[in-house]
Order: sequence, then C-alpha cells, then structure tokens
Amino acid sequence: MKEVWKRQWINHAQLLASMSPCGRGKVGALIIDERNNIVSSGFNGPPRGVPGTLCGGDFCERDKRGCLSGELTEVGCHHAEQNALMNACARGAATQGCTLVTLMSPCLACAKLIHHAGIVEVITWANYDPRGAAYLGNVGVAVEVVSGGS
Repeated sequence: MKEVWKRQWINHAQLLASMSPCGRGKVGALIIDERNNIVSSGFNGPPRGVPGTLCGGDFCERDKRGCLSGELTEVGCHHAEQNALMNACARGAATQGCTLVTLMSPCLACAKLIHHAGIVEVITWANYDPRGAAYLGNVGVAVEVVSGGS
C-alpha cells in the first residue's frame, strides 16, 4: 500500500474514533482489501444496543476495576478491531488477505482475532500494546507503525 493511502486510512480511523463514547480512549479501525477498498470499519464502544456503564457512562468500568489492556476483555467496550471484524462477519464480507488499519496497535486478544480472520498486515499509528504486535509478528502478520493523520 502506498504511503499516501496509509496516511489517508489513518485519517479515516481518526474520524471513526470520534464516534466512540469511551472516555478512556477513542480508537477507530478499518479493514482494507487488496484493491484498497474499505471492507469494514469500527470504533471502540459498548455492544450494539447496550448503552450504560460498560462504556460511555458516567465512569469507565475498566478504570474502576483497574483492568489492563487486553485483560478481562469481557468488561467494558468492544475494541475497534473487534467491531471492524464483527461488522465484516455480520455482512458476510471476507477478510482473508486484507489489511487492518487502526490508531493503536492491537491488544493480544484482538491480535489473535486478526490473525484468525486472515488479515495479512496491520497498519497502526501508535504502538500501544507490544504483546499484540509481537504475537502478530510471530504468526507472520506484518505490523507497521506509520506517521500521519491530522
């Protein structure tokens, strides 16, 4: 993928992130096919149709419980990567051979889903959780941290 497109997709991920109700951090993610088209997108937030204290409430349940990234993933928001993958599944869109663009490097739990979904490359703006990137590298999924965005 050309550098100009990497930066453009990071900009798109930033726009998606602005939709997140999460007070802890806003992340957007896109799945891009080999022809540079959007397959799916997502941002971090509560399960569809389930507002409240899980995410976007008056406090963050994960902060209250002292949860670290990638741990106790049943508490709080779905990650942007999870939502992008599940949105693709919900509409029957193939992710095999695609690139995932996200603002933060994936946590270990998301990295496992990314690998199993057949994603071949992850482009990220910030190296957030080294465990996810290490896992992806070990299973042959390329991870690239790029500059860009607005």
